[in-house]
Amino acid sequence: MKRYPSPTGIFPATIIANSVGNCGVNDPKDVKKLQKSLIDAGYILATGRTLNVDGICGAELINAIQWVQNLINMPANGMVSPFTLAFFEALSNIDTQWQPSYKPGNLNVSIGQYTFDNEGQDIYFIPLRAKRMKYFSRILHHPDQNSGVTIGRGFDMKKRSVGNIYNAMRIAGIPEYKCVICSKASGLYGREADQFVSVFRNMVGEITHQQQISLFENAYREIVNYASGVYSRAVSKESAALPWDKLDRKIRDVFVDTLYQGNSTAWELSRAAMKNDIPAVIEYFRNDPTCIQYESSRQRIRYLNEA
Repeated sequence: MKRYPSPTGIFPATIIANSVGNCGVNDPKDVKKLQKSLIDAGYILATGRTLNVDGICGAELINAIQWVQNLINMPANGMVSPFTLAFFEALSNIDTQWQPSYKPGNLNVSIGQYTFDNEGQDIYFIPLRAKRMKYFSRILHHPDQNSGVTIGRGFDMKKRSVGNIYNAMRIAGIPEYKCVICSKASGLYGREADQFVSVFRNMVGEITHQQQISLFENAYREIVNYASGVYSRAVSKESAALPWDKLDRKIRDVFVDTLYQGNSTAWELSRAAMKNDIPAVIEYFRNDPTCIQYESSRQRIRYLNEA
């Protein structure tokens, strides 16, 4: 069995000195360290399985190692060495006792400020009211039963592929292990989304303000392109219709914003908007049953009426 030089001074103190797991050296001191780290990272909480800090490398520990390896898309061979960096990076960053930092940060974006402001809050808890805010956006959350697992301002994973979630989050500068975990929320909604958030929210923890901004801006640009296509197809036979980029900015803002709730009547909105007729757009919002249910929170009519 290969023995590795001590990683002291190079890696965190909780990291093992020699291999542990299937066909590993399995020094009892290293085994205990790994067992404790796995428990601290929420393995028992997430799986309901048993794992004791006893220094014995048995099936329980190998299963736990494989669970983390599967979670972060590593080969699930049930063995780790001091240099299995991705494994230990994930393990050391997972904090089941996570609490929000309450650090103020930038909430201004270069595009889509109206939707950004509507898609979440930056306050997690109001001490005087002893109330946790449901829509604190920089953690995993599940806004409602129509949406999927979400992180940041409106980055809903319900209709995104595994690869799309991973790539979008990595481009935004989010650590790889968080991207891998979140990518497993692809396609989830309803009760499954609730369960995913319950198990993995503290493991993923909080993204930074800048990561949230980057994630939002990149996703928003995608939705703007989609909105432009929907609008152009809807008014293609209307000779008096203005091109998308000539529409009033506020009309474009609310048009894109409706797509965050999955607007099924976007063609009707397109025809109301095609001449920059703000009263016609307001009338659409008043009469559309899906849009009106979000009016109290999104306040699109008031936004359109503002000078």
